[in-house]
Amino acid sequence: MPDAAFGTIIVKAMRNVLKTRIPRYSRLRNRLISGLGGSEEGMELIRTNSQRLSALVEYLRLLYQGPVAKEIFENYRQVLHSAGAHEVNEALDMVLREAADMDSWKVPVARFIRSVSRGLDAESPPEYPAGGLFAELEKENISIETELNALQARLLQSRGKSAEQGSHSGEERRHSLESVEEIGRRLGDFSLLKTHYQRLQNELFPLFEKSSSNHGCVSLMWSLQDDVLALQAGLVRKPVVDSGGAASMNYDLARTGDEGVRTRFWKELGAFYVTAGMLLYRERRILYPVAFRAIPEHMFGKARNAAGSTESYNFSTLTGSLGTKELEAIFKTLPVDISFIGSDDRVKFYSDPPHRIFPRAPAVVGRLVQNCHPPKSVAVVEEILRSFKNGERDSAEFWLQSKGAFIHIQYFALRDAEGAYLGTMEVSQDASHVRSLDGEKRLL
Repeated sequence: MPDAAFGTIIVKAMRNVLKTRIPRYSRLRNRLISGLGGSEEGMELIRTNSQRLSALVEYLRLLYQGPVAKEIFENYRQVLHSAGAHEVNEALDMVLREAADMDSWKVPVARFIRSVSRGLDAESPPEYPAGGLFAELEKENISIETELNALQARLLQSRGKSAEQGSHSGEERRHSLESVEEIGRRLGDFSLLKTHYQRLQNELFPLFEKSSSNHGCVSLMWSLQDDVLALQAGLVRKPVVDSGGAASMNYDLARTGDEGVRTRFWKELGAFYVTAGMLLYRERRILYPVAFRAIPEHMFGKARNAAGSTESYNFSTLTGSLGTKELEAIFKTLPVDISFIGSDDRVKFYSDPPHRIFPRAPAVVGRLVQNCHPPKSVAVVEEILRSFKNGERDSAEFWLQSKGAFIHIQYFALRDAEGAYLGTMEVSQDASHVRSLDGEKRLL
């Protein structure tokens, strides 16, 4: 078949796929495929796009080996400076979905995104529907950005005064302690950050994974979100004062306050600010534009309405029968959180009591359970599932301390009468009250 005829077939096929998979296709700002006219030009454009993607992936892998020399960067400058959100996301996906250690890619990817920032900044973001998920997420981003800027201003002000007063003066020590206390209070009140990340993990990430095969960046973003929250938690620990009046932090080593501890505090605050700001940039310039164009409009309504279904399925066994409303009331009242993962490793059900420990959203149903956990926990999850499936284990349990609460987590393998594996049930509860009980109570 001549290249011209083959090019025409490819272009038409790509148009049909886009129209079928992406209802918003006609509204795309960068209608690369829809603009293909002559078939020869179409084939050349397809080849060019493939070459551009290969160059981006190649450069990203070079960065994994270390900083790239200027003369090597010049060989990639044109494609780096003109790369858009979709190209960048696809390059990241090709590399990250094969990554064995996500942590080792954090620095190379940060350098890569700095290298492609000119092209990303040149793209106009989509117009997100008012009141929709993306508009709400962007509103949260604006609030987060405002708080980060306030923290940066306080940091710069503090460091400026320290330089004026001398690094070892009594006034500098007093001002340093005041700064630590104020920043600690602000970070302690900065709960929106965790709420925002949980919303991404429980609402946007599942929809993106179901709608696009190029979602490798999600695992890296989740890992970075964990880093930000860990830095925040460390920075809000109550400051202590040594005999000289110097501020220190109650870090794990419980070190006494000295210049080294103060330096560590400012260094970690800087890392918190940079990493949180970097995630904001990636959300706005890569994740939101790509996910918005990938997720069909009907999926947003499906996710919102999933929990509000009024279908009435009766549950009937030899030990009794229950209606849908009764079942819902039971699950909401039980003092435990329950999740059920089917034999295909996908979430099939979760209870949603007011006291739920680990937040969930309807979009999580149908999602691979491996994608419902931070990257650092995936290996443990997979080991539990493997041992349940091959019959090595029937249960596993963990416990941890979180915000003063004792959290007990249990996993159970569910099997039918013949012993065939049906899935896994996760049961979590705040067991603090139970642990505190003593003696007996026999009367109301």
